[in-house]
Amino acid sequence: MPLTVSNRSTEKDVRDWLDNNGFAGKTAKLNEFELHAIQRPGWIQVFKFCVRVKCLPLSNQGNEPEADDRPGWLEMFGVVLDDERERDSHLKTQVWLFEDDAEREKKLNLVSADLLTCQQGQNGGLVATALFTLIVLSITVVVLSWFQ
Repeated sequence: MPLTVSNRSTEKDVRDWLDNNGFAGKTAKLNEFELHAIQRPGWIQVFKFCVRVKCLPLSNQGNEPEADDRPGWLEMFGVVLDDERERDSHLKTQVWLFEDDAEREKKLNLVSADLLTCQQGQNGGLVATALFTLIVLSITVVVLSWFQ
């Protein structure tokens, strides 16, 4: 089971980044926003996510999106590097978007090379096994109690 850590401030930073980079951040649908890696004591965090977002091409003035030229919704894969120590928003939250998961995985490996990673299945298999064992033992105790 992936480690999902709710981080509303980072999600808001991603939406702001989308707004500032030609996407509709307010209406974007962020999925699988998961903690991927962390640097002790926790100031630096790397998240991975999927996003369904609308691209907003800018008009000739560069200020307003043209309603007729919107190409529709895009499915993108993203990486976020968030450094809680930074005050400057350009350094605090860095976002990268990719068209496929393989490109995202390359960036995740690069960004989180020296960090503690939360790999899927690292502890999930152990927890699932322990839970299954407890359920089987509980059922066994109940069944045995019927025959006494």
